[in-house]
Amino acid sequence: MNESAREKEAVLAVFAGLVRPLMRVAFEYGISASEIAAVVRRAYIQALEARFLDQQRTATDARLAVVAGLARSDVAALREAVRAGAPHSLPRAVNINQITNLLTVWHTHPGFSGAYGLAMELDVVPTAGSPRRSFSELVAAACPGAITVRCLSRAYVQKGADVRRIERMGRFLAAITGNFVHNLLRVNPEPIYFERAVISEELLSEAGRDKFLALSGERGQELLTELDTFLTRLATTEANTSGKRYGVGIYFFDAPPAQTTKEQTSEPADDEPNRKASPKVEEIDVLAGLGRQK
Repeated sequence: MNESAREKEAVLAVFAGLVRPLMRVAFEYGISASEIAAVVRRAYIQALEARFLDQQRTATDARLAVVAGLARSDVAALREAVRAGAPHSLPRAVNINQITNLLTVWHTHPGFSGAYGLAMELDVVPTAGSPRRSFSELVAAACPGAITVRCLSRAYVQKGADVRRIERMGRFLAAITGNFVHNLLRVNPEPIYFERAVISEELLSEAGRDKFLALSGERGQELLTELDTFLTRLATTEANTSGKRYGVGIYFFDAPPAQTTKEQTSEPADDEPNRKASPKVEEIDVLAGLGRQK
């Protein structure tokens, strides 16, 4: 395996390591592997389209499909989903219009609704001698051709789940990932973003964990309070409407036994501030001929 192949494998291992802890959340909320793959494809196309626009290259479905390694029809569907603001959890086989049509028919069709547009109760399947219509008949009337029923979850998640906590997790996981990506791909004179970790050299008991957790929580809160005060003062002189938000986070974690080696507390040799700037990669637009395709 050559150096380029090893680097690619290392990056793919990063993706695997990033999503592996999230699988517990996926199982809890009944998220399938295909749904996760669909989210990744959608995010890839969004990022690739933004990259093309930044480079002033035409972002057609055909060009995006070639680079992404996806079918052109898949790219077109993904871009349309983004434009329509479709939720990530919407099954690919389901069309928003089909859902709208089904609800409309259920509330307006004389065979499925009563007085004042009240939706009738339906049998799940046709039942001999039943005075009620069946749900399958409703689907046939409202969404011809929709013949597949898909189980979305084995788990039952009660309404009122802490959506804000989930959204917060997403924001900060993105921030942490952004830190490592910045340091990996940065070129001078971009600064090195602070990134440090301390991990116990020995395996600790739960009592040891609790002692470390208490101390890190106390000292971490003290540091964050100090930094918050500093930021408040800094904003009076350095606020800029065209700038960015910056922050520091402190997180307690448990690491797999294989990773319980003490992290370095000094800058790695290849990240010294005075290192030479990374050579700028010149990109050649080999897809220019596809720019005129729609």
